[in-house]
Amino acid sequence: MCGRYALYDVSKSQLNIDIYIKPNYNVSPSSEILVINNNMKVEYAYWSLKPSWSDKINIINARSETLDTKDTFKNTERCIFIANGYYEWKRISSKKVPYYHTNPDKIMYFGGIIKENRACIVTRNSYSTIKNIHHRQPVILEKNTFEKWFSKRHNYECKKSSEIEIYKVSNSVNNPANNFYENIKKLY
Repeated sequence: MCGRYALYDVSKSQLNIDIYIKPNYNVSPSSEILVINNNMKVEYAYWSLKPSWSDKINIINARSETLDTKDTFKNTERCIFIANGYYEWKRISSKKVPYYHTNPDKIMYFGGIIKENRACIVTRNSYSTIKNIHHRQPVILEKNTFEKWFSKRHNYECKKSSEIEIYKVSNSVNNPANNFYENIKKLY
């Protein structure tokens, strides 16, 4: 599952993203986010999908295994989330310890779905390099797989997962109000 992420610098993008972003080191559900739509345009949306059958539920992640079969995801379109990295929590005894996942040299793109300006991240089972932190991870896309993603021919594989740098970060990220650079700093 991907419950928080960071977007603070789009300069390392392989795309020409000509849009101002306010740095956010703790993007949380219901936040305004940047996504790439199926016309390859960058636009703002909100992170959480509201199913038609409930006004109270907000879905932030969709399992790749049920994306094409659950009624909840009918009539959605594909989109791509733009991020510098994401947080995941590892359960150690009774505590949950936050870890930051990033590729420091480039932007990360997560497969997503969108409906009526509300989006959620598509997840899959984690690869071995990531599963010691959490059993789920975002579907991470490369620029050359965008067309397959939008045409629904993508197989949910993440070729570059082994390039992700993972390290422990401060518990300050546990509070969505804490939006500062220190959230992504490595703890030793």
